[in-house]
Amino acid sequence: MKPIYKAILVIIIFAGMVIQEAEAQAELGVDIMSRYVWRGTDFGNSPSIQPDISYSVGNFTIGTWAAIATNGNPDGSEIDWYASYDISTSAGTFSLMVTDYTFPEDPTGSYFSKSSHFIETALGYEGTESFPVSFMTGVFVTNDDDYSIYSELGFSAGPFDLFMGFTPAKSALYGTSKAGVIHTGIGTSKEIRFSDSFSLSLTGQIAVNPYAKDTFFLMGFSL
Repeated sequence: MKPIYKAILVIIIFAGMVIQEAEAQAELGVDIMSRYVWRGTDFGNSPSIQPDISYSVGNFTIGTWAAIATNGNPDGSEIDWYASYDISTSAGTFSLMVTDYTFPEDPTGSYFSKSSHFIETALGYEGTESFPVSFMTGVFVTNDDDYSIYSELGFSAGPFDLFMGFTPAKSALYGTSKAGVIHTGIGTSKEIRFSDSFSLSLTGQIAVNPYAKDTFFLMGFSL
């Protein structure tokens, strides 16, 4: 059995065992965004539809997320699987995360080939109301000769969220020849409630990639 099949099988078996032990909570949502910008890079040059399905049991969550470029650009097509485990404390919430990034329209290989899966392991932290700071750092452990690292620091100031993401070394994945800030900016959101059972969450963000000298103004809404 190929390693990727083994990994998928282990995830399915583990998720099944966890779900049997406790009641699972399912979440289904979709974001409609003016662009898909990830860590300072625009993928697809198109408005993007981004569905998300997840199951949570206690502190464990497993799910899948996708991006679909509305202009049919294959560069904006992505399907990811992710799993996370949260540890809540009085000082905030710490998270262990694994994400499997895949690009189903990549002509260089099939979805089930090892070369199609870019796996990132990450640690995250979400602060408290009195300490509204967040932090994450992740490293790619497959199909990346640079073992690219990305870290992002966030801070909530009233209705605004500020963030700064950087890579500490050369990375072909992030388009850097040295350390650099590749994603920084400010965002905000607003909920518009139509009824007790239906609402829209509007989001806006100005993001800058100082290393690549790119700027993005993003708008979107969530269902």
